[in-house]
Amino acid sequence: MDKIMELLDAKLRTTGKHRELTDKYKKLKTDEERVIFSFNIMLEYDIVPNVTGMPKNAKESEKLREEGNKVFVKAALNNMACIKALKLYTKSIAFAPYPSKQLALAYANRSAVLFQLGLHSECIQDIDRALILDYPDDLRAKLYVRKTECSMILGNCSTEDILKEAQYWLDKMSLNDTSRKKLRAKLDTLHHKTAQTELPAQDASKQTQTKKSNNELSLPTVPSQNDEILCASDAVAIQYNKRHGRHVVATRHIHPNEVIAVEKPYSLMLTQENMQTHCSNCLRVCWANIPCNYCTYAMYCSEECRYTEWKQCHDVECAVFPTMIEYACYNIDLFSIRLAILAVREAGDIQKLRTMLKEVDECDDPRTKGFFKDGKLHSDKYISIYSLVTNTEKRPVSDLFRRSLDTSFMLYILATRTALFGTTLPDDIKILAKNEDVTFFGSLIMRHQQIIPSNAHSLHEEQGIESVRRGMAAMSFFSLFNHSCNPNILRRSMPKHMVMHALYPIRKGEQLLDSYGEHYAIMPKMARQQKLLKQYHFICDCISCQEDWPLYHELESFKTLVEKNADKAKIKKALRKFNMYVDLATEGNVQGKFYIIEDLVKMVQTLYDCAPMPCEEMNNVVETLKRVYGLNGNRFEIPKIWTYKK
Repeated sequence: MDKIMELLDAKLRTTGKHRELTDKYKKLKTDEERVIFSFNIMLEYDIVPNVTGMPKNAKESEKLREEGNKVFVKAALNNMACIKALKLYTKSIAFAPYPSKQLALAYANRSAVLFQLGLHSECIQDIDRALILDYPDDLRAKLYVRKTECSMILGNCSTEDILKEAQYWLDKMSLNDTSRKKLRAKLDTLHHKTAQTELPAQDASKQTQTKKSNNELSLPTVPSQNDEILCASDAVAIQYNKRHGRHVVATRHIHPNEVIAVEKPYSLMLTQENMQTHCSNCLRVCWANIPCNYCTYAMYCSEECRYTEWKQCHDVECAVFPTMIEYACYNIDLFSIRLAILAVREAGDIQKLRTMLKEVDECDDPRTKGFFKDGKLHSDKYISIYSLVTNTEKRPVSDLFRRSLDTSFMLYILATRTALFGTTLPDDIKILAKNEDVTFFGSLIMRHQQIIPSNAHSLHEEQGIESVRRGMAAMSFFSLFNHSCNPNILRRSMPKHMVMHALYPIRKGEQLLDSYGEHYAIMPKMARQQKLLKQYHFICDCISCQEDWPLYHELESFKTLVEKNADKAKIKKALRKFNMYVDLATEGNVQGKFYIIEDLVKMVQTLYDCAPMPCEEMNNVVETLKRVYGLNGNRFEIPKIWTYKK
């Protein structure tokens, strides 16, 4: 929320109190003290939120729908133009009051895009949503004709009934209506096709099946469950020392491709930029989202997901998130609030949560801090997230102050617009700063503002040839893995889980290392270390940093690295199908072809046994393996323009 900081900076420059404020802030010891201090700064410098929160707005809905019309009707018709129009219509749906004519019109317009994209089941959904609302009578025939076409394409048996409805509304249209003649001709054609029982090709159903199979990917299982870490294999254990903090080591030899863990995040949050194409609750791709009935933020794939998220957290978020977005907040801000809400819900109330966290704070064993009473790490318990590293003592004052100011801003909105603290509280910052429940809750948000940058993971999806972020995930076990610029494990994103595989052979006692985003082959050592130090507050000393491995374009081939001809022959034999697999991975044509993974893993093992690191071919094989794993996880596939086969 840059606007708040910019406003305060301007006022501090006028008063010349930067140094004084910094000196006072340095003396604060707890996050709760920092929140109270920031509340008082808001009061002293008159920085109080004054925003609308982007409520439902019929005029805004109409404006967005008209923008969608310009793209869909007037632009060159291709799938990207359709997606652009669809997003605008979906925004129009989000802003339309419920129930309203604007909502009905937006659903109807989006159904036209869905039809064009061959998403016929979704098209029918939107048509039905429009028809049960205040949709104009003189336009209903057009929707029933479109619904008839979809029904015939999908092979539904109720086509005759839909045709009768189309005929009924067509007969009620004015004789002067210019579209009546065109609809009559189309309806006659549909009657004729129904009589001949001749259905168009089922191209669209293939897209639906693809989407379904992507949403129902089979979840791998760990070979044998860990007694202490419920989501992990018994091949690993959590250890602690001062140098590495909490970290994960192998308890036996681990083979490449072996499943290390399958963790369901404590919480997932969809990124703001995906709100029109994914479900806010389950995060799956959805081209026909429905909105929250009260706010303009959340969109859902179904009534079930809408109800589920409302019960979990959206009943509070609904009045807060739109305001936050109006202030150009970051995803981390929204996630910080959500984790705090979930914590209260899990504990039962704020007082019980305070007691529960006091016990965690008093734990004197850094290895098991955040473990449940049964001595195990539970990924679905808030204490496992609360206990993750914050790096508070390593953060500069400017970083902490910005986070506490953002927290106080969010806390003000929560307290004055929701009943989270029993009832909506008066918009008097003096009173809020003295309310212990408010400031305690604020300390949790502030803590999350520090935990998330150091621990949260991105949930990815494959989009074209790129892996892009779908959402954010808070995961207790996966957050315990230290970084390497050449990691020996990889993470695969599934709809509601994350799967960890071994990339290389890992020896007993060896540490399992993840990547925090910086890789030796694509970023020079100095740049990597500066970036890691800035966000994660450590100087990387992994092997690739110690030996300053070269960038990708400077890597040597096994042909020059390997001396023995027998070893070269082994590598050549192992790599014989590699180029074919690269082509398939580039095309995205690897889903379900697990023999490709098996072959790539054999290549990794052979290169590991025969060639020293770093090696060009090892890098290529590993990157291809990552791509194939990704394509067997979350995918975002843009539908193509649908046409009848002649």
